[in-house]
Amino acid sequence: MDQTKRPLKVPPEFTMYAEKNDLFALYERLIQDVIVSQPLDPLEHMINFLHKGNDDVPQTFILGPPATGKASIGQMIAKESGVKIIDESELLAVDIEAVKVARESIDADTDIPGDTLGALVKERISKRDCSDSGWMLIGFPKTRDQALALQRHGIFAKHILFFDAPDMVLVERFMGKRVDPDTGEIYHLTFEPPESPEVTRRLKPINNQSEKVVRKRLIHYHRNLEGIKNSYESGRVKFLNSDQPKGDVYAQAYHYLCQQSRSAAPQTPRVALLGPRGSGKGTQAALLSAKYGVVNVSMVDLIKQAVADNSKIGNMMSTYIEKKMMGQSKLDNKYDISGIPDNIVLKCLTDRLSKLDCATKGWVLRGYPKSRNQAEALAEAGYAPNRVYFLDCPSDTIVERLSLRRTDPVTGDQFHLIYNPPPTLEMKRRLRTNPRDSESTIDEDIVAFDTSLEDLVDFYSTSQSVNGDQDPHTVFETLESLLVKPLPKQTLKSVI
Repeated sequence: MDQTKRPLKVPPEFTMYAEKNDLFALYERLIQDVIVSQPLDPLEHMINFLHKGNDDVPQTFILGPPATGKASIGQMIAKESGVKIIDESELLAVDIEAVKVARESIDADTDIPGDTLGALVKERISKRDCSDSGWMLIGFPKTRDQALALQRHGIFAKHILFFDAPDMVLVERFMGKRVDPDTGEIYHLTFEPPESPEVTRRLKPINNQSEKVVRKRLIHYHRNLEGIKNSYESGRVKFLNSDQPKGDVYAQAYHYLCQQSRSAAPQTPRVALLGPRGSGKGTQAALLSAKYGVVNVSMVDLIKQAVADNSKIGNMMSTYIEKKMMGQSKLDNKYDISGIPDNIVLKCLTDRLSKLDCATKGWVLRGYPKSRNQAEALAEAGYAPNRVYFLDCPSDTIVERLSLRRTDPVTGDQFHLIYNPPPTLEMKRRLRTNPRDSESTIDEDIVAFDTSLEDLVDFYSTSQSVNGDQDPHTVFETLESLLVKPLPKQTLKSVI
């Protein structure tokens, strides 16, 4: 940082380092933990916080009326991720005085007082297993008083998942439940019967299994639902229809829990648009640049500009381009830069990405990388994109887009015989086709991209695919929606 200049500017390398190591989110969690815990010695508390192996663990509420599958789906998620389940039995096993009050409330068929529930949950999640692996509170809070009390005790969920289904379906589910007295496993006579006839013979009805009981619980849930929902930010709440196959419910619930909340941390967009020629990379890059002010970086344009400027690196590249074009028409290979060594192409690119406008505004890159080796070299140079989007497009659509393109040699304007035809017959007669837009060349380009596609997808594990066979503005809206949201976690295990 140059302290002789005003205003002071933070070097872009600082921001990239902070983003790479997730320092903004770490600082946010650190301050939140201090404020919630209110320790006598904040400095010592922060040091202990930073000594934790991992503080970014799942913290989830799973709520809903009886028989929506909260417990069974929770068990499936816990088995996959290692998250600790906290239900009523876990809370009653906590060794504090509040357990007595909770038991009295349950025996009297009344709700556990909010502060009692808060004390029980706070004590349970303070244990090492929850702090290391995360926790999932199932069935609580049941009232607005409990929801607010949990917040007063500093218990906040990153995800709040409400299961829902028609009351008629829930009554049928509840009445069909059976329990194995030997193992405690819950089955359903219709939807999830046991595989062993021996287990079937020893099944017993669950406690308080009557239609009157379940309807009373449903009325209690519906009466308190709005109060609970309004106690939390809408962005953290997700309603999930549980009246569908268990596998589908599990998949949707797990996908939601992998989503990350939006952060106020500053982030410089570094976007890579990948796809075969004709998939719409140039159009989408121009739209992103126009709306968000990011620098539109085309690898081909950079090379052409460097050669035209007779720069040192441009002269190096022109040697390889001319060698590649020997014995061929210059027009035929106008954009053929495949003969340039990767290290020279990378130097040309990094020179541009290191400019102040790219460092401060961000960039959207197209036409690079085209192979895993190029992707690895770009990352090693310190310019790895933080968002990678693959534009998927059928070969037939690409051929139609490219083979019907025409150029007016007089004005330089480009047309498409279907989507953007020339305005006059005279102009149509003089249109010319770029030799690279022949169907055979297009097919070769598609095959070349498909050859390296699997390696690129494997390297960019957080990349996302977008259907490019749509109206350009529809594609842009999809890209925009993905760009403004944090990247989802690949698995809950990644944070444990």
